[in-house]
Amino acid sequence: MKLYFAYGSNLWRKQMEDRCPQHRVIGNGILKGYRWIITSKGYANIIQSETDEVYGVIYEISESDEHTLDYWEIEKAGYRKETVEVEFEEQTLKCLVYVDSNEEEGQPKKEYMERIMKGLSDSNLPKEYMDRYIRKFISPIG
Repeated sequence: MKLYFAYGSNLWRKQMEDRCPQHRVIGNGILKGYRWIITSKGYANIIQSETDEVYGVIYEISESDEHTLDYWEIEKAGYRKETVEVEFEEQTLKCLVYVDSNEEEGQPKKEYMERIMKGLSDSNLPKEYMDRYIRKFISPIG
């Protein structure tokens, strides 16, 4: 089993259930040193930024779940895998994360905006975080 940090449409529980049926929710985590954006491709991404942080959900996933995520995130969307340190409660966890090399800001695709809004509603991220980072790209948010 491996830990995976979701910050985009995989915050949506139904999407995770469909894609990764063996996953287990660990809880919300914070990735420091990154900032959340929507890229010019229309999808969420995280970019390095010393003064920012990204909130998301940590999942435990199986090898089969990881292969499915690789299909959706790497083959279909062009992301790459990285391992990052995510703060969870009073510990730091090493988590798999998918990152796009595209750092140019843009607007979300319509179908993606619907999925991400459902994920934001499911994940119960702090309102201050959503107002500061996400509202710029997606409004209204959950």
